[in-house]
Amino acid sequence: MSTENAVEPKEPSPTTTATTANTEIPSTQSEASQLKTAPPEPSQKGSSPFAITMLLVVLIGIVAALVFVNKGDSPTVETPQIQEIAQPEIAPPEIAPPEIAPPGTATPLPTQITSKTEGEAPQPALRKLTRAEFDKLKALENDALGSHEAAGEYYRRGDYANALVQYQNALASFEQALPYYRQSLGDNHDNTITVRKNIAAIYNAMGDVYRNQKNYTEAMNWLNKSLEIREKLLGKNHPETAETYNNIALVYDSQGQYPKALEWYQKDLAISERALGRDHPDTAKTYNNIGLVYFHQGDRTIAMEWFKKALAIQEKDQLSENSNAAMTYNNIAEVYRVQGDFMLALPEYLKAYRILLNTFGEDSSTTKTVRLNLARAYDKSENAMPFAEWLEESLR
Repeated sequence: MSTENAVEPKEPSPTTTATTANTEIPSTQSEASQLKTAPPEPSQKGSSPFAITMLLVVLIGIVAALVFVNKGDSPTVETPQIQEIAQPEIAPPEIAPPEIAPPGTATPLPTQITSKTEGEAPQPALRKLTRAEFDKLKALENDALGSHEAAGEYYRRGDYANALVQYQNALASFEQALPYYRQSLGDNHDNTITVRKNIAAIYNAMGDVYRNQKNYTEAMNWLNKSLEIREKLLGKNHPETAETYNNIALVYDSQGQYPKALEWYQKDLAISERALGRDHPDTAKTYNNIGLVYFHQGDRTIAMEWFKKALAIQEKDQLSENSNAAMTYNNIAEVYRVQGDFMLALPEYLKAYRILLNTFGEDSSTTKTVRLNLARAYDKSENAMPFAEWLEESLR
């Protein structure tokens, strides 16, 4: 069994960038507030007692009607802001063996993409939220954001089972909140759209969790749900849509379907270069991932070209905290290692390991994997100094 390990960085996963507006929930006036009543005509001199009595009866009836209608009127409350949900900036990558996996195990992309929102009933007439509904909405929002933050932390640790639980909790809260926004603000309001973007971001993240768990059928299912919403809300040329294209490519790459992977990476790349630019960090991540496909196919020369394109961008940022650059250093080291150039591989592994120690700490699964790659390369280098001693000295 080969020991080659290439670190696949997860694309951000992932971020919603929708702007939100502080707006009040549109108030649908109650019948009472719309009722136009005029005072009765002043009684003429000489009016009969019967006419006065009838006038009093009418006045009493009007007052009673107003009290009855106003009693059920809902309070007007301000709509809360939906905060942006940001995917973990750096996702713990998957360590994938560089051998070409046998084809035929991939889950093909469905031709019909289904959406949870398909078949929704027509939007009801807008109405104000009651105080109880407003409080419920605020609680759901807080639960969703808290669960999403916890999911990102578990993901960074490589604890995919708990990350998945927290993403599911966040998703359930947002899906329960969505009808309140539809009812009070409408389908086309910025805040309602932002909730749907956040749901798409969670679908995208869950797809990547399932990919890391090697459950490719479920991964593709959730990524397709994300793709359907993002293409509908944002279009096919938006960076967030490109993010889902990238994660679909990662699924195909993980299954050894390299032509399919490259096809989806090219969709991602075309958007990233046009919308973000050739020097953007997200574009660099796509360069790195394309390099991984060639690495997995055994074409080390082309893989190295893509890795170096990525690194030229990543090295412009602060390296001590740039875990994306760490992934690329590791992948460059892997190329040197499989070529037998252990003395060239060691400095690249060391750069990656130093950054990951600073970013994730020594207990991170990603840090541990790079350390293992470093130790294996060191053993092959036939250096006389014990590895632990050499590593401690090299990190000073």
